[in-house]
Amino acid sequence: MNSKFIMNKYIRLFLGITIFSLPIVLNGQGTEDTEVNTIFQAIVQVKNDSYAIENKIQPWMKKNLSTGLGSGVVIGKNLILTNAHVVMDSNRIMIRLNGSQKEYSARALFIGYDCDLALLEVSDPDFLEKSKILSLSESLPVLGSDLLILGFPNGQEELTLEKGSVLRYEKSRYSYSGLDFRNVIKVNANIKPGNSGGPAIQNGKVVGLAFQISKTDSELGYLIPIDIIRHFLKDIGDGKYDGFPNLGFTFQSGSPISLKNGLKIPTDESGIFVNRIYPNSSFSNVLKEKDFLIQIDNLPISSEGEIVTNGRRESIIDFIESKQMGETISIEVYRAGKKYQADAVLQKNFALDLYRETPDSFFQSAGFVFQPISRSFFNSDDGDLDSSIKYHYSYFIQDLLYRYTNRDIVLSYIFDDPENFKYKKFKFKVVESINGKVPKDIEDFKRIWGENQKNFVILKFRGMDFQIVLSSESIQQINVRVKKRYGANYEN
Repeated sequence: MNSKFIMNKYIRLFLGITIFSLPIVLNGQGTEDTEVNTIFQAIVQVKNDSYAIENKIQPWMKKNLSTGLGSGVVIGKNLILTNAHVVMDSNRIMIRLNGSQKEYSARALFIGYDCDLALLEVSDPDFLEKSKILSLSESLPVLGSDLLILGFPNGQEELTLEKGSVLRYEKSRYSYSGLDFRNVIKVNANIKPGNSGGPAIQNGKVVGLAFQISKTDSELGYLIPIDIIRHFLKDIGDGKYDGFPNLGFTFQSGSPISLKNGLKIPTDESGIFVNRIYPNSSFSNVLKEKDFLIQIDNLPISSEGEIVTNGRRESIIDFIESKQMGETISIEVYRAGKKYQADAVLQKNFALDLYRETPDSFFQSAGFVFQPISRSFFNSDDGDLDSSIKYHYSYFIQDLLYRYTNRDIVLSYIFDDPENFKYKKFKFKVVESINGKVPKDIEDFKRIWGENQKNFVILKFRGMDFQIVLSSESIQQINVRVKKRYGANYEN
């Protein structure tokens, strides 16, 4: 059964027109045992057997089998909502209902890495018969109100109920992607590993999903709020997950009158000055640097980049991210003293895609391992990272380094070998060129290497005066020794 058929079948359930509702208030008031048991049968434990590389910057190493445990909530017939990080790298996903030892096989239908959400499906009809369904809340919980967080902390077999209270709504970095800032609910609750993917319930409905814990206070945790969950579920309605649109440009306050005068903008106009526009982003074809943006979707923009919608003030960043990919946005700008209007179609941000993980992409030959720079380098235990790596990674877009290559490539590892031992100082250096050519990406690097390895491969690195020069004979001899000593093939 294809995913589009599944979504057409269940999308009305997701959007919460009505799934299942319980007349239960879980903020300190009494409840009937039958109602509580109904909720209990909507919470599941998720077991994920996966093969993952132990060291992300050594991707040629064998993958180890590991088992992770999390939680989830049934939101549709045989459909379970959980965290993306609970089912990452999954080889086998098993689901267990509370109070039962029977495990059901599940598969991941959709995974949203940028919002840490995943939708699973269980095909066994017995699961449908024994499980219950919870509906999604139509609104956010009130500040200070109580809620109940359900899940299986620390892999425990029995369901645990944790009472919490809503402390604050804020925008925070989602640690799973390490890149995306999204809305979160900060709660006073003792959430532990294993609670991930478990629902927070108020008035019998799901108001959020547990996904992060505080690093400094064991009594603080974070929930993915219902608006992010609904965005995810609406997104997958067409059978694929696109993600959240991103603003795609930087801006500064539109208050300075002198700057307005210099760019021929009426001093009484409110808006923001556009600075850097990211390539291949939603507005890259309609905005220019020094544009003065005054409206978006016919909504006036303040000098600090805020708009008023539905009686509340929000940033244009939040406004854009609340939309779906493919939606059309209208803008109005001043440019060189003249007013212009244009439409833009929201799309993925090329800049952010560059910074996402690509740990399995590498090239290995002559005892060297080359990889695209990714966050894996900064999460590793290797303390020998070159500072230039951090610069080229962090400022790849801001400093227009993408004009030269789609993604920087680094010499990430050197196998011990008598012939390449002298090149140890090149480890973690960024490749500037191979045989005089700047490789666009790792595939281009492989191609250039292959075209020249019958003669000489010449490698130049940024910040290094000397080059690495490898003859065809040397490459072959090193490959034989490395494979014999370490069992590592010469390429992936």
